[in-house]
Amino acid sequence: MAPAAVDATVIVFDCGKSTAKKCDSDTFFNISKACLMKILQRKIFTNPNDHVGIIFMGTDDSINDLNEVCPEKHKYIAKGTNLTVTNWEMLELFEQHLKVNSVDASWVDALEVAVDYLEKETTGKKVKNAQIVLISPLAVEISCPDARHKVLVDDMKKVDADLTVITHNLPEDHTIERLVDDVNGILCTFSNALAQLMYFQQKKTRAMPWNVDLNIGSELKIKVSSYLYIKRPSYLKSWKTQAEYTEEEAQTSYQFFKNGERYDPNPEELIKAYMYGSTIVPYDTSNDIGLKTTGKSLMCIGFSPEKFIRPKFYTGSGTNIILPQKNCSVSSKMFYSLVMAMKKLGVVMIARRVYNIRSKPKIEVLIPCDKDGIPYLTMLELPFSDGIVDFHFNSFCDKKTAPSQEQLEAVDKLIDGMDLMTASEEDEEAFTSQNTINLTAQFTYRILAARALHPAQPLPALDDDLREHLIVPKKIQPLAQETSDELKRLFQLVPKAQSKKDIWLKKLFKPLANPDEPVEKASDEDGTNVLNVVESDIVEVGSVTPAEDFAFLMHRGEKFSTISAQIESVISSLVFSVTILQREKVVKAIFALREAVKVMESAYRYNEWITEFQGRLVERKKGEFWEDVIVKEGLGLITASEHSSSTVTDEEAQAFYKIDPNAVPSTSTAPETAGNVDDLFDDM
Repeated sequence: MAPAAVDATVIVFDCGKSTAKKCDSDTFFNISKACLMKILQRKIFTNPNDHVGIIFMGTDDSINDLNEVCPEKHKYIAKGTNLTVTNWEMLELFEQHLKVNSVDASWVDALEVAVDYLEKETTGKKVKNAQIVLISPLAVEISCPDARHKVLVDDMKKVDADLTVITHNLPEDHTIERLVDDVNGILCTFSNALAQLMYFQQKKTRAMPWNVDLNIGSELKIKVSSYLYIKRPSYLKSWKTQAEYTEEEAQTSYQFFKNGERYDPNPEELIKAYMYGSTIVPYDTSNDIGLKTTGKSLMCIGFSPEKFIRPKFYTGSGTNIILPQKNCSVSSKMFYSLVMAMKKLGVVMIARRVYNIRSKPKIEVLIPCDKDGIPYLTMLELPFSDGIVDFHFNSFCDKKTAPSQEQLEAVDKLIDGMDLMTASEEDEEAFTSQNTINLTAQFTYRILAARALHPAQPLPALDDDLREHLIVPKKIQPLAQETSDELKRLFQLVPKAQSKKDIWLKKLFKPLANPDEPVEKASDEDGTNVLNVVESDIVEVGSVTPAEDFAFLMHRGEKFSTISAQIESVISSLVFSVTILQREKVVKAIFALREAVKVMESAYRYNEWITEFQGRLVERKKGEFWEDVIVKEGLGLITASEHSSSTVTDEEAQAFYKIDPNAVPSTSTAPETAGNVDDLFDDM
C-alpha cells in the first residue's frame, strides 16, 4: 500500500542578536518563541501526521548543505531537525535550550537554505502541501539583486511551497514585500499571527461527495450527491498506554483455558460469543447473511407532512446536504422539480439509506430547503422505535401555577433584552455557530500541553480569553441584569407550609445518627415522636402502634418485603376484624406504608396492594370507609407525578377513587398493566 500524502512545513526561526530588541511589552525573541511553540502544538493536536522541519538563523555555527559547498556563503544558519512528525520532546528541547545568540544572519540566505532543505527532505515522499514559514525581525539590511531574486522565486515555485512571513512593524518598501508578492505569499505581524494561533482548529478539508441514485418507486431514479455539512468533531485521538518507567508501549496478551487448563486453540476455530449472565451464547457471522444489503442505496419510502417530523426526532451524528450530481442535466431538472414540489406541498421525504455493503440500513428524513436560489435537500437521521424513550411530565397549566400578566411581560422583556442578533460590539449576531469555539476542546488542549511541557507544575486555570466565551455579552449585560432583578421580585420562592402529616412523616422517617443517643422529645402539637415511644425489642409490626413499629423496623434495616407484608396484614385486621374502627391508627399505618414504598423505589407494590384492598372493601360493603379514609386522606394510587417508579397517570388515579359499592369486585391487579395491550410487556 502506497504511503499517504503528507503536508510538509519548514519553519525558519531567527534567534540572532537582533531578536533581543524590545517589541511591545516583550522582546522579539520571546514573542517569536511563543509563536513557534503554538505552531508546533497545533501540529501535534490537530495535524499529527504533518511533517515539520526547523532551520535556525543567527546561530554561532553554520550547519547546512549550501554552506558545506561554499563555506563563505549561507553562514550562521543551522539545520535544527529533520523533516518529521512533531513530538513533545522537540517542543521541550526548544523551550529549555533555545536562546538568543550573538550574531545575525541574512534572511535571503535562510530562505535559500530552506528551499534546498525542503527539496532534499521531500525526495521520495508524497507531499500534498508544502509551506515555508519565516519568523524574523528582518533587521539585517541586505541587497537582493534581480538575478538572485528571480532564482529564489523560481526555486520556491519549483518546490511548490507557500511562503508565510511573520515579523513586527515592517518598514515600508522592504525587500521582502516584493518576494512575497511574486510568490503569492502572506506577510503578517505578530498580532495577526497570534490571533490565528490562539485556538487549536482542525484543518478545513473539502467535502467529498457520496454519489448514489435516489430511487422513488420502481421507475424513477435521480443521480444525487450527498455532502457532509455538519458533524460531531472528535478532537482527541485515542490514548496509548505506556509503562511508567520505560518508553515502551503497553502490550496486550491473551491466554485461553479449557476446563481450567491452558491450551493454544486454532484461530480458525474461534468465533464470537455474547455473555448473558453466566451463559455463553455463540454468534456466528453467517447469521448476518439475512441482514446484508446489495450495496449503497437511497430509497424513498414515502412522504409526510413536515409538521409531523418534529426536531426532537432528529438524531445521528451529523447533517448532510443533497444536490444533483454534477454534469447530469436530466437528474438536475428532476431534482429541482422534486424539491420545489415538496416545498410547495409542505412535505418531507422519508428514505432508507445504506452507506455501503457493510453498513446497516438507516431511516433518514430529507427536508426541502433553498439558499441563494439553489434548492437542495437536508438529510437527517431518524430514530427507530427502540431508540425513543417516553417521558411523562406533570402539566404546568393549572390555576395554581398560571403566571400573571405582569410575570409574562417580564419574561418577554428578558428575552427581548438578551437578543443575540445584535449583541456583538459590531452590532452583529453573537455566538454564531461558525465563530463559536469548542471551549472543552481548547481547554483540554492547553492543559495537555502544559502537562507535557511542565509535568511537575500545577495545571493552569481557565484563561481569560476562554472565559469571555462563557459570559453574557457586555452590550446586553445592563438590560439583562435589570430584567433579572425584576424576575426575582415577581417570581419569589415561598416555603411551603408543612401540614401535620408532613411533620409527622419527617419524624417518622428521620434516621438515628447514634442509637444510644437520647432523642429529643416532641411537643404535643407536633404529634408523638415515634422513635421515642417504640421499644428496642420489637420484632414485628403489631396492632397497637403499627406505624411506629413499621418505622422502627425499617430504620433498623429489616427486610422491607417482610415488614411491608406485616403492616398490610395489620391494616386488614384493623379494618375487617374489629367492631370499632380506629381511624387515626389505620390512616397513619396506610400513610406510613405509602411513603415508605416511595423511599424504597417500589411504588408498584403499594399500587398492587391498594388495588387488591379496594376490591376487598367493595366485597365487604365498606364503601363508607373508602370515602372517609382513602379518598378523603388521598391514600390512593401513587402516580408518576408523585414518584418516578410509578407509571400511573393522574387521570387513572382520580378514576381509581370512584367505586360503586354494589359493583362486583375486579380480579385484576394494579391498573398500570391493564392499559394498552401493545405495552403489556414494556416493563418486564
